[in-house]
Amino acid sequence: MPRWFKYTGISLGALVAVAAIAVVVVVNTVDLEHYARLAVERVQVATGRELRIGGKLSVGVFPQLRIAADDVRFANAPWGSRKDMVRVKRVEGALSLVPLLRGRIEIARLELIEPDVLLETNAKGMGNWVFSPKSDAPTDAGENARGPGLGIWALGIDDGTLTYRPAGKAPAKVLLQRVRLKERIFGSIDDVEVEGAFRDQRFTFKGSTGTIAALLDKAGGWPVDLAFATDGAKATLSGRIDWSAQPLAVDAELKAEVRDTSGLGRLAGMALGLPTPLALDARLESSGDERRADPIKLSVGKTSAQGRILVRTGGARPFVSAEFKSRELDLSREGKRNPAPKSGRIFSDAPFPLDALRSIDGQATIAIDRLVLPSALPLEKVDVRATLKAGRLDVQPLSALVGGGTAAGTIVLNAAAGRLPALSVQVGVRQVQLERLAKAMRYANTITGGSTDASIALHGPGESMRRFMGGANGELRLSTGPARLSGIALDAGGDAMTRVFDAVNPARRTDPHTDLRCAAVRLPVRDGIATAQRSIAFETARINVAAAGTINFRSEALDLAIRPTVKEGLGIGVANLAELVKVNGTIADPSIGLDTLASAKAALTVGGAILTGGLSLLGQRLLDPRESDSNPCRTALAGGAQAAPPPAAAGKPSQQQDGVLGSIRRLFQ
Repeated sequence: MPRWFKYTGISLGALVAVAAIAVVVVVNTVDLEHYARLAVERVQVATGRELRIGGKLSVGVFPQLRIAADDVRFANAPWGSRKDMVRVKRVEGALSLVPLLRGRIEIARLELIEPDVLLETNAKGMGNWVFSPKSDAPTDAGENARGPGLGIWALGIDDGTLTYRPAGKAPAKVLLQRVRLKERIFGSIDDVEVEGAFRDQRFTFKGSTGTIAALLDKAGGWPVDLAFATDGAKATLSGRIDWSAQPLAVDAELKAEVRDTSGLGRLAGMALGLPTPLALDARLESSGDERRADPIKLSVGKTSAQGRILVRTGGARPFVSAEFKSRELDLSREGKRNPAPKSGRIFSDAPFPLDALRSIDGQATIAIDRLVLPSALPLEKVDVRATLKAGRLDVQPLSALVGGGTAAGTIVLNAAAGRLPALSVQVGVRQVQLERLAKAMRYANTITGGSTDASIALHGPGESMRRFMGGANGELRLSTGPARLSGIALDAGGDAMTRVFDAVNPARRTDPHTDLRCAAVRLPVRDGIATAQRSIAFETARINVAAAGTINFRSEALDLAIRPTVKEGLGIGVANLAELVKVNGTIADPSIGLDTLASAKAALTVGGAILTGGLSLLGQRLLDPRESDSNPCRTALAGGAQAAPPPAAAGKPSQQQDGVLGSIRRLFQ
């Protein structure tokens, strides 16, 4: 070994030893509390908030200068919901010694143990992360005013909590179980790893971004390449962000895949009725006053749709333009059914996004050659055009081909400022062939024939679907021509409909088919209550059926009476036929009551109304057996007819009737 190399190594080793001894001496003689107070004062001047170190402050030397502090707290805004904005059980940091000689702080490692961070806003929308520096904060120009340079090589968080509490709304809490951020040795890139949970659903972020220092300096061309994952779903975002632009500029690609919606549903706090497998691919760009997603490709199974979205922010209100088209898009979820609502209600009380409608203008067009809805209902030549201006949303035209017929209509939601929101729905279908519809929905050979017309013409309050139906006015109509139905087709209506059909037609279980001559519905709706005055009816080869009563869309309560009439000469045993079928309960959970011949006669009296659980007198009187109708469908489409009240209903029941009522009452005591 050359002597010069040997002595050079000895000299360098001696210098390192002397430097290490010097650092040890400095560390053990320096007044840590003094410098901690200086740091606390500097933070308070810069932010206007107090920084407190309530626990032990310690320092170490090897292999790096290490500083640790327990119980570190940073004060909240004066209006905040708690005293501290940030609470950290323990902070550990390691500083590189050589950069300190050049006046730069290089944090080789920063670890936060059990940090608890609260972000919140007040009623004015101000966030507690907006600081108010003290007026005596230094304002000298030049390099010294900026303070020493700052760099972080590695950041770690364990068992952290991040809570966001917007004013007047429920807080959202994210658990950050593990966070690792590490700067690469070569290049201005940070490797990122996040493991957390929200609403008890785990998620991860992994990938790389630009450095924290570049982010704080608002650098241009800040790279991002991140992957998000949770149960059944994943997404990636890759591209660049220019933080120096005002507003910031983005050029990135977003890709997402959903195999199962359970994980995303828990993160969102609601059931997501999305078809799967689902994939989304979009190019994201923003510059100046334009934000664009173009192109967008949405894939569902083997079908797909393409489109674009453009947002301009230069006007009085942002303007959104959207366009989607597809040759075929299948949104059905084969083998899956939507669960019954937990509230027991059909119509949702989720508010319509009225504030969003008032805050933006826009237009959208959708053109799909073939669209299969989640219910498996197929539509063709779907054409939807919507415009939004000053809070008024107009969907017109709204048209499609369905079951060999046509569907068309308009929807208007007027949420203009200064007026109560109102919703109007005008939709009609013409000459829809039930046979073709059943075949397309995988119920082939269950229906033959059945040309159908139907319409919905309702207007009402526009705050939510429940408010709309609860205060709606207008009319519902349906008319179906001759059809042959198999048992499966009738069973498709659910258990309640099956029980109704069994009650009004006992021969249904033995006959392979039911020959439907016609079915008709005409329901006027006033203030959320639909009233049937013999305006619900259907006729078969064996029986005629008429219904009367009410459907209360406010409470979703049913109060209907259904009366079958046997056609002469068909040989159906009257003893097996219910003279009156009561439908009570709610739309989501109807209950079916069957009356025998005796109780049906008793129900036609005022006293019988008590016995039948409050069946409406309207239904009892309109369905008097003495007022039979040979053509109930025609009567229903004409708006129904009110029969004269039976004589017994005008006064007290006779002694004989009272004896019948008493006997039946005793059966239920």
